[in-house]
Amino acid sequence: MKKLIVLGAVFVLAACSSKGPVKEATETPTSESSIAEAPTVVQEAATTPAAREEVPDRPPEKPVAPSQYAALNEAIKVQSDDRIYQAAAQILTQTPNDARALNALAMYHYKRGRFDLSRYLLRKAISGSPKMAELHSNLGTVQLAQNEKRDAIKSYRRALEINSDEPVAAANLGSIYVQERDFTKAQIVLEVAYRRGVRDPRVLNNYAIALTSAQKYEKAEELYKAILKDGSNNREALFNYATLLVDNMGKYQDGLDVINRLKFVGGPGDTRNRIIALENKAKAGLK
Repeated sequence: MKKLIVLGAVFVLAACSSKGPVKEATETPTSESSIAEAPTVVQEAATTPAAREEVPDRPPEKPVAPSQYAALNEAIKVQSDDRIYQAAAQILTQTPNDARALNALAMYHYKRGRFDLSRYLLRKAISGSPKMAELHSNLGTVQLAQNEKRDAIKSYRRALEINSDEPVAAANLGSIYVQERDFTKAQIVLEVAYRRGVRDPRVLNNYAIALTSAQKYEKAEELYKAILKDGSNNREALFNYATLLVDNMGKYQDGLDVINRLKFVGGPGDTRNRIIALENKAKAGLK
């Protein structure tokens, strides 16, 4: 497969929906995940004797008021770090093991580079809510930031085992697979992210690369067009799209049009010689 620009995973806060944004894969991934909304209904704590025996010294936690969860949800939706911190901290003062609040606080610290603290909070949340997929997805993000790629892959896979439609884990895992040139696996998980509404241009770029490897050129072309519709100066997408048109589809005139745009905005990274080669190949193909 010809050289393509792979984009790495990134971090964004998102509300709990299937359309949560995600990062893409770069040459050095720093994958990120989304924060899910807190629930509006609180599940009651277990009151069985066995449950009491597990934590004999723990005082009963106070129920969280719906208004407190609403405040956390709203803070996440508007991407206000200060409000996220305040809302999560308020919940945790009375319910120290609330998984949603721990998750939100963990990613607050993640954004500030406090990876060990973020990991601690996520581990604490997972210990109480092991079946919450976004916790494992966000743990994978922290692990990736600390260059623990193998552990990050395990965390993303665990998230998808719990919820096979978890879009953030799928998008970030797909970006890793594309970087590792495991395009078959990349296509599978990136299809999940795409089907669940992820439209981050970096994720679409990685998905298009995987589709190109599978010789699904028309679908890859659709994705590049979608990226460029919203960001006509996206250098990575322009370069990969030109490569697809010239090398794979033989659409030389269309390829030249994209190359001319690419030359105007400048190619990504060290691609100057490759762009010249594409241009020469396209011109030769038109003769």
